[in-house]
Amino acid sequence: MDPHRISKIAQRRRWRRWEGEWLFTAEQADEIRRTIRAYDEHVPVAAWTCTVEGCETPAKVRGMCNAHYRRVSRHGSTERRDGSDWQRSKTHCPNNHEYTPENTYRFADGRRRCRACRLERASQQGAREEARGDDAVKNSPELGAVRQAGRAEARPGPV
Repeated sequence: MDPHRISKIAQRRRWRRWEGEWLFTAEQADEIRRTIRAYDEHVPVAAWTCTVEGCETPAKVRGMCNAHYRRVSRHGSTERRDGSDWQRSKTHCPNNHEYTPENTYRFADGRRRCRACRLERASQQGAREEARGDDAVKNSPELGAVRQAGRAEARPGPV
């Protein structure tokens, strides 16, 4: 028998513990057995298991096990089993651009990014570089000579 259920029954009957432990008389033990048996007969076994077909896990919330309840609350269905389905259910990026085929960049591994946001970031980066004058420095012949010299010094020579 489940000790938690026994403890709850004893607490409802206001039975006392002795040095932190439950000590029951034979009559109290029989009453606990009768209470649990009556409850088990009253509640059908089907109500204890998850209502999703094929799942035998005990039901915890709204007739579903914890895993199925979380899956339903995230994307409204119990169909998928991988962790990325809640991302796939999103229809707009964080900046509220819609994920359409024309506005979505897809990576080889299945991830997606908003093209409008990528273009905005690229233009902002270009504006920052232009304000600092980075293009002039990057393309200067002096910098190229300095880089070449630095590479030559970094390479170990023959010993």
